[in-house]
Amino acid sequence: MTRARTTHIARFVAPALLALGAAVLPAQESLLPSASWGLAPVVTAWHFSTPLAQSAGGVTDVQQFALPLRARAVFNERWTFDVTGAAARTSVSTKNGDSTQSLTLSGLTDVKLRMSGSFNDDRLLLTGGLNLPTGTTGLNGEQTDVLQVIGAPALGMPVNALGIGTGVTLGAVQAIESGDWSFALGGSVEQRTEYTPIALALASGQSLTKVTPGTAVHLSLGSDRPVGDNRLAMLVVADVFSKDKLLLTTPDATNTSSDYTLGPQVTGLARYDLAVPGWRSASGTMSLRYRSAFTDQSGSKVSGSAGSYLEGSLQGIRGGSIGTGLILGVDARYHTGLSFTDALVGTAVRAGGVTLGVDLPSRTLVSRIALHGQYGQFNTGTSSTNGMGLSLVWAIAARQEAR
Repeated sequence: MTRARTTHIARFVAPALLALGAAVLPAQESLLPSASWGLAPVVTAWHFSTPLAQSAGGVTDVQQFALPLRARAVFNERWTFDVTGAAARTSVSTKNGDSTQSLTLSGLTDVKLRMSGSFNDDRLLLTGGLNLPTGTTGLNGEQTDVLQVIGAPALGMPVNALGIGTGVTLGAVQAIESGDWSFALGGSVEQRTEYTPIALALASGQSLTKVTPGTAVHLSLGSDRPVGDNRLAMLVVADVFSKDKLLLTTPDATNTSSDYTLGPQVTGLARYDLAVPGWRSASGTMSLRYRSAFTDQSGSKVSGSAGSYLEGSLQGIRGGSIGTGLILGVDARYHTGLSFTDALVGTAVRAGGVTLGVDLPSRTLVSRIALHGQYGQFNTGTSSTNGMGLSLVWAIAARQEAR
């Protein structure tokens, strides 16, 4: 097995072990080239033609300014160290009869550290992740309402969670070659630190919310092979979770706690990189995630808490190997929703989008500016509407790895 092929497949699987590869990456992440550092200021807005009824009122508009950051360093061509984080300010407009209200949530996310090292001629990749509790916590009722909105998978917001707490992930990936195929088998154990749609749906809009997640086990199988001048990569991730605890504190200082256990989930991801004359890069991506029903405090499965998330995209940069390039892309997603709740985090959606932008490389930097427009149909089970979304992204990154 060549070192390049082994490294490619192992590093394709590794992010899934750190719970970063379970869904199609948001637009601003896919615009960040692999680099020693990068940042991607993005402004995202959604408008719904009729208000979506929620505990805080009918949601009519959502706006967010986000600043994701990433830095990477490579040591001795064996160890890779990554740091990611973000800051965001979100505003949600609601309508109750003739009255309107604007709810806001601002703050930092937790900082995620990841280190990976390759051994045995790059056939074995060890990974470790640490979630530092730098993010905003102690949300009041209105801020929790905003978190419920931006945490909705249907909206695909650039930043969908803030501070959760310390978390750790440890994993390993073993790469194997068989003919033209390269395979990578991985496993990891994670002390989870992320809000889930289930946790947000169970949170009361008038309560302080504290989530104490349990542990999760991830098993990953990836494959990779050339197809002529093109390349096909596939990944399957299975996740199993332990019990989570949810503590709600109401305005009168009454504490209510409950337990729940997320059901196993399976995610499949396929990526096809195309070598097309006249295109700097071109690829198609498809992902399917199935979330099985969760169990409540009594151990009973909750009807309507299972759901599927199907997402796909085609994107590329038109142009030669140097000079300005034209970024073109289309994407679509279909989420069945979680019918056990009418909160926005359980919304069913059918949506599509178009991306148009420019790629502006220089000797040391890559800068990309892109506009992403979306249109979709949203259904919470008690209300439905059409929504239009627009994102403006400016991504800038270094071209070389820091060493």
